[in-house]
Amino acid sequence: MKRITALAAIGALALTVAGSASSAKKDPAKKTPGFKTAKPAYLVPMAPGAAVDPILSAGDTIGGYQMSGIPDGLGAFKDGGSLQVLMNHELGRSFPAVPPGVDARISKLTINRKTHGVLGAQYLFTGQEFFERFCSATLAKIKGTPYYLTGEEAIPVGHDGSSIVMNAKTGAWTQTPQFGHFEHENVVPVTGFKEFMLVSTEDNFRAGVPSYLFAYIADSWKSAVSGNPAHGSLYVWRALNPAQTGFTMTKGSTVRGEFVPISQAENANDATLKAAATAKGAFRFSRLEDTALAFQKSGRLYFADTGSKAGEATINGRIYRLDINPSNPTKASVTLVLDSTVDDFANPDNLGTSPRSLMIQEDRENPNRVQYSRILRYDFNDGSLTPVARVNTTPPALPGQWESSGIIWAGNLLGGGWWLTSVQAHTLTAPQPGPTLAPNSSTGEDGQLDALFVPNS
Repeated sequence: MKRITALAAIGALALTVAGSASSAKKDPAKKTPGFKTAKPAYLVPMAPGAAVDPILSAGDTIGGYQMSGIPDGLGAFKDGGSLQVLMNHELGRSFPAVPPGVDARISKLTINRKTHGVLGAQYLFTGQEFFERFCSATLAKIKGTPYYLTGEEAIPVGHDGSSIVMNAKTGAWTQTPQFGHFEHENVVPVTGFKEFMLVSTEDNFRAGVPSYLFAYIADSWKSAVSGNPAHGSLYVWRALNPAQTGFTMTKGSTVRGEFVPISQAENANDATLKAAATAKGAFRFSRLEDTALAFQKSGRLYFADTGSKAGEATINGRIYRLDINPSNPTKASVTLVLDSTVDDFANPDNLGTSPRSLMIQEDRENPNRVQYSRILRYDFNDGSLTPVARVNTTPPALPGQWESSGIIWAGNLLGGGWWLTSVQAHTLTAPQPGPTLAPNSSTGEDGQLDALFVPNS
């Protein structure tokens, strides 16, 4: 969350830990287990049977690659016998505690599925593309190709709250400003309709300024990425009954609504988009964070409102569910699933889903930082909410000053119960690559990539 050229040659390096081709015929995990961080786990399990396996930390080097800090959104897919993981680094020149002269980065890691060791690593985004602060992300296979979608959580710096679509195999990417100029938390493709739809949440942290729920609807994936206004449009969600607001909602209540179109002229920049959405009666959320697709029903998503702003409908946060009408995706309802006034959580940020569970990652704000930021499991079957892990914040920092982020389900890739997540160790620093990508050429905030095992999740 809340937060020319030697570069081309260096950024293209895919540095792989040595191993013989013949070993793959037997057990590649024995011959090439991969690199594992020597740092302790930045997460602590809380649930019976849960376990944390630290994979890579900021400052770790593999050949000529060195991990940058502030790891955030993740995406993963299987490629042959290995696991490919894409990882955002929420860096930006306007953001403190990052290497000077470096913007958002995207790492690509090749991971041994048995040992979780890193076999190879490279940067697909070097931090010299001038995009600010990539936050959460979604990896989706569309027509057989894995695509990685993410956006800037910053305005007006960088590309003024723009977003990208990247081919996760090749690293080729396209900027998608048509998806909206705003502080993106995530960009999530929604398939199963005649039309192609993407849903995006706006992470606006400014007091007195609401967050809105946006979508882009096109007649195909190709049309969505190209941004041809004859074949697609940006939309914002509003309630059918303007009297229904966040203040009138209670746990379990539903607001019926619709996505209304916004022209690309109105999307000229972040200010014109915000004004247009407000004029169209967009539903006022406090501060939206991550969104994740449900496995159980086509057109269903969960999204978080972290709260933390005075004068809004929630201070400590909510979890909502969006249900989109499959026959008309402009029609959609929002249900309040979890509310911090009656449920035990504070300031939800990133989300991940499996067929059984919704994982909720806290990013605690003051005064809630006296407790650790946790990962909680919401059970779709019985509605229970259970803490499964917490950050391992080091004193004298307040327990809640660290956050976990970017959680994704890896049960279909690593085996049942496994998840991948990152930790942002906001109070620590680590050596990391500066603008040239040379290891140890700069210093920035610490962080870690972890595998998390939660039984029956």
